[in-house]
Amino acid sequence: FLANFRFQIQEEARKCGAATDEDDLPLLWQKVLTKLDMPVIIIDESDSPIIDAVSKGKTELAEAMRDDFNAFYSILKSFTGKIRFLFITGCTKLSGLSLFSAMNNLKDISLRPEYAGMFGYTEEELASCFSEHIEEKLSMPECPYESKEEFLSALRGYYDGYRFSPRSITRVYNPVSIGNYFSDSDIAFSNYWVMTGGLSTLAVTLAKNSDLLSIVEERPELDVQDLSVFDILTLSADEMERPSVLSLLYYSGYLTIADFDGTSLYLDFPDEEVRRTFLSSLIRTYGRYDRNPTSIANSAYKAVNKGDVEGIVKALNELYKPITSMDLRGNKEIMIQLLFKALFVIAGVMVMTEVYAGKGRLDALVMAKGHNYIVEFKVDSETSQSAFEQIIKKHYHRIFAGNDTPLHLIGIDFRTEEMQIVSYTHQMYGSKEIEEATALS
Repeated sequence: FLANFRFQIQEEARKCGAATDEDDLPLLWQKVLTKLDMPVIIIDESDSPIIDAVSKGKTELAEAMRDDFNAFYSILKSFTGKIRFLFITGCTKLSGLSLFSAMNNLKDISLRPEYAGMFGYTEEELASCFSEHIEEKLSMPECPYESKEEFLSALRGYYDGYRFSPRSITRVYNPVSIGNYFSDSDIAFSNYWVMTGGLSTLAVTLAKNSDLLSIVEERPELDVQDLSVFDILTLSADEMERPSVLSLLYYSGYLTIADFDGTSLYLDFPDEEVRRTFLSSLIRTYGRYDRNPTSIANSAYKAVNKGDVEGIVKALNELYKPITSMDLRGNKEIMIQLLFKALFVIAGVMVMTEVYAGKGRLDALVMAKGHNYIVEFKVDSETSQSAFEQIIKKHYHRIFAGNDTPLHLIGIDFRTEEMQIVSYTHQMYGSKEIEEATALS
């Protein structure tokens, strides 16, 4: 990195007539700035080298780089009055850099409401700048949307939702994803953003170590101060604090601000693209997969829309079997449910867990195109038949009374030693059978 950095500074020195034979990088940089008249300086992805070093577990190298950056930025400080404009971007605010502690006229605009719409497309910008592209998508023969409003609602759910400021309700579309989507000739939404994420591997690995699969069930809370003091060099496999990991997931774009109560931020995935990308990547860290979890989710999607319960169970077992590193010493059933839910979230299917119904809470509810499913798990206890009988006994099926959509009641016997569904009991009900079962119960 430093060799490439030196080369670029030497190129600038050559262009402005400064001596290029200086060995000391800060002094070379000083000579360049001396020659320039009111320069505009833009430093993009300022933290990228340090993030890369931390991602590879090279903490000492990352610390050495931060020292080099301090020397580089100390020169900038001495030229404060001569620099016309300085703009720095990065995924994280690197604590410990002299730039942030002593350059008093440098403003951190990361959370400021007046800049909330600066780094993505707002709803108004999408409508005005992409109107022709929107019409092109709607005119495709395979377009499944019946109206422009329906299409925009789907587009919004998949690519919109990043909120930069807790004090602004402005949300923006991901510019990389929107640009790629309208450039592609397919009406279907694809995941583009993950290809740009320098923090992706590190963020997902740390999320695994902090047991953040539960993020599919909750909106984690983070004190706003945690974002201000976040230092990426504190992240290590040996010492992992949840606020640091949440801060990293926020800065890296995996999480955004869902709500703010004045002191605490409540985080959530910004959109479906990021939600599916994160969960697919996270699941892969729990085991050795021959097939990408997204591919497994596609199989589950096809099966659930056809009413193919055997195919659903096969996809679930393909998801569960490779898992080797998940801690199941706590509530085993909850972790199995979370993986179940994550799979259908990745598949883009409506799924809920721990749903109040009848005389209790059913484990999982799945609603697909033309088929609904109530699923009850028994983990390392009893049988699939007892799980099925619980659905009937507690009247879970009553929530679909009067609904003509076929309803599948599935009892599952899951064994953690094999990490498999070893048996299942299934019965499909039509509206008449649901009414009869409800009357009998």
